[in-house]
Amino acid sequence: MSERVTQISFEQFCTLTDLSGELVIEIVNLGIVEPPGQRPQEWLFDSEMLCLVRRAERLHRQLEINWPGVALAMDLLDQLERSREENRVLRSQLQRLVELD
Repeated sequence: MSERVTQISFEQFCTLTDLSGELVIEIVNLGIVEPPGQRPQEWLFDSEMLCLVRRAERLHRQLEINWPGVALAMDLLDQLERSREENRVLRSQLQRLVELD
C-alpha cells in the first residue's frame, strides 16, 4: 500500500503554520524546506515540510535563534541523524562479522 502525500498551497501552508507569507518565503530561501515551483503562488508543500517548519519554528522560538541560525542548526541535526543511522548500520554489519568468527 502506498502512502498518500497531501500537498497544500502557499496560502494554506501559511495558515497551518501560523506564519506570515514573508517569513515562509525567508524559510524557503534559507533552504529549510524546498517546495517545487519558482514562485510562492506555485509552491506546493507536503506534510514532511510542515513538520520541518514547525520544528524550525520551535528552535527559533524556544532557543531564540535567528532564522539563518535555525537553517544551520537544522542542517547539522540532519547530518547528525544521518551519521547515527550510518553508525547503526556499520555496527550491525560488524556484529554479523564478529558472529561469523
